This record gives sequence, C-alpha cells and structure tokens, in this order.
Amino acid sequence: MKRLRCFGLLFFVVTSCRAESRLPSPAVRNYVEEVVCILQANFVHRAAINWVVFQQNLLAEARDANTIEQAYPAVISAIVALGDKHSTFAPARLVQESKLPPAKQPPLYPDEPVPSDIGYIRIPWVVGSQQQLAEYMTRVHAHIQERDKPELKGWIVDLRGNIGGNMWPMLVGVGPVLGKDTLGYCIDANNTKTAWRYEKGKALLDGDIQAETAPYYTLKSANPVVAVLTDTLTASSGEAVAIAFKARKHTRSFGAATCGVATSRSRFYLSDGSVLLLTTAVLADRRLVRYGHSIAPDELLKPAEVVPRAIRWIREEYRAKN
Repeated sequence: MKRLRCFGLLFFVVTSCRAESRLPSPAVRNYVEEVVCILQANFVHRAAINWVVFQQNLLAEARDANTIEQAYPAVISAIVALGDKHSTFAPARLVQESKLPPAKQPPLYPDEPVPSDIGYIRIPWVVGSQQQLAEYMTRVHAHIQERDKPELKGWIVDLRGNIGGNMWPMLVGVGPVLGKDTLGYCIDANNTKTAWRYEKGKALLDGDIQAETAPYYTLKSANPVVAVLTDTLTASSGEAVAIAFKARKHTRSFGAATCGVATSRSRFYLSDGSVLLLTTAVLADRRLVRYGHSIAPDELLKPAEVVPRAIRWIREEYRAKN
C-alpha cells in the first residue's frame, strides 16, 4: 500500500510546484470533475487517496487546456498517478476505432506434447463477440473430451501466454477440470464480496450466469490431480483462472510469477465518449486470500523445466492420492 499512498508523487509535486493561478476552460473543469467523481466513487483503493489534492493537481496539469481533447494527457497522467497497473483511459477516438477488428492479435502458444497418461489443456486468452466466445468454450470442452480417458493420472492446465480478455469463457472452458465449486471472489472498496463459481457448463457471478456452454463435458474421473502452469505473460483474466485453482485439492502450480494485475475492472463511459477502464475490485481465491499482485507459482522453474517437473509431480501425487 506504500506505493498507493504515494499515488503518483511525481505527478502531484511537479504539477503543484508549477501551477499557476489560471484555470482551464469551464468545459475542461467540468470534465475533470466528472473524471474525479467516477474515480472517487469506484476505485478499489480510493481510501488511500486525498481526492481534494488529486483534483487540484489534475486541474493544474490541465490548466492550458481549452478543449476536452486537450485535457486528455492530464487525465492519462492522473490515471498513472493512481499507482494501479490495470486502470486505463481510452480517448473517444480510440474507443470508436476499437469497434473495428484489430489488425494483429497477440500470438497463441502451441500445445505441449505429454505422455499418454497425462491430460493436457491450454487455456488461451480470449476476446470477441458472443459467437466467438461460444466457439471458444465449445472448442476447449472438445479438446478436454478428446484427451480424457479413465487411465489418466492427472491434467496439466497451461496458462502460459494467457494475457487475459474475458475470464468467464475461460472458467467455463476449464470447468470440467476445475470441478463444480466456488472458485473465488471479487472484493471491492467497500469490502463487498461477490463469489464466482463453475457448475454444469456455467460460470456464475453471485448466482448470475456470465457464460455457459451446452452440452457441457464432464470428466471420466472426477477431482483429478492438476498441475497449473504460469509465466510472466499470464495476466488479468489469465490470473483469475490461476486463482480459481488456488486451494483446490491435489493441485500445484509451476513456472514463473504472473504479470501482477489480478484485479477486476469496470467500464465507465465519459460524457465525450471516452472510457475509463477502472480497477474496482481485487480478486481473491476460495479461501478469501486476496491477490491484486503478481502470483508466484508453488515451484519457480526455468521454462525448459516446467512441463517435465509438472509431469513428475502429477505421477507422484496420483500415487499418493490412490
């Protein structure tokens, strides 16, 4: 929290020292007030910030702005000053452009070869339309069904390279391996806890369906041994899936620590069409252990060591379990 209490020391000190008596235009002042009201009401670490000072320094940073668009750099600086790696500001022009299909998508990692007694499923990042999300869930369940057999000693769930996107199709996809259970919580600034769980092809948030696939697949052997693989690119929703496996019986994680944005964001539209993607909750596991930071694996390993070690552990744990 020390970093949050500083909340952008450079931003505030520099702008305060150079602030002049003049103020930005009335339109910009109204816009700044709109931004600060949203942040103050919803930011997950709002209690760590002096909002009067925050607004004064945002106005000072925007003092030369006559239009809302000219105030964008000041708003971006203020978001950085929150000290949160997950919150972002998207100007109206970029919001409009984002409706078009992106020219280039991040890469998808290939599957790893594993022995016949080990199940393997990669859970990649996912964004897209409802149809694309539905196809994703169907595809992941089909891969699990294809690789499932009674003699498996356990499963590898590979989250390496999962940069995030939409966590709900991911939870539905890996649901047959996770099993029916409460998987974690979102905890907001008011300490309100909202549970998320998987059951029968559905991902639920406080009982409301967020994503589902039908028909859904059920493993031939319930409650399997599971090795979870992560790396520094495992981020956001990818980290949510890693958290979903925390405290699950017969489960262990391997690889590298995750990116460190294990938080939940909400979308807020501003009056000019710009968007604040604001961190409004931290993610917690089924024991209510909070994250919001990089998640270390149970075993920190070099890339070449990860899969062989995970296979050895699954076989050891299977023997101990049975």
